Amino acid sequence: MKKIFAVVATVFGVAVLVGGAVAADKASWTGWISDENCAKDYAKSSKPEHKGCATSCLRRGTKPALATDKGSFLLDLGQLKPEDNLGFAVKVEGELNKETNTIKVSSVTKVDK
Repeated sequence: MKKIFAVVATVFGVAVLVGGAVAADKASWTGWISDENCAKDYAKSSKPEHKGCATSCLRRGTKPALATDKGSFLLDLGQLKPEDNLGFAVKVEGELNKETNTIKVSSVTKVDK
């Protein structure tokens, strides 16, 4: 009985550690929604004039991304449409998966920049 308890406790402990290791971090980021290629160049994608380029790239199937002054992140927008916020500075709230550098977006709000 003690051996069974020890095995169950060990398995549970490992499961908790593994679950914690892949857990996402909830946070918010400010930047500009763009396509994944242009988002790597913040100076390029952080202007309202970049809206046309980002729209074209997104229509061709490039993944949406967030360009920030600290780097870029892929966006999992769910049912949200990236086109609704192109050309504006935005605050994105969600959970960051550090392994894939992808934000699972819960909300997008336009901000003054």
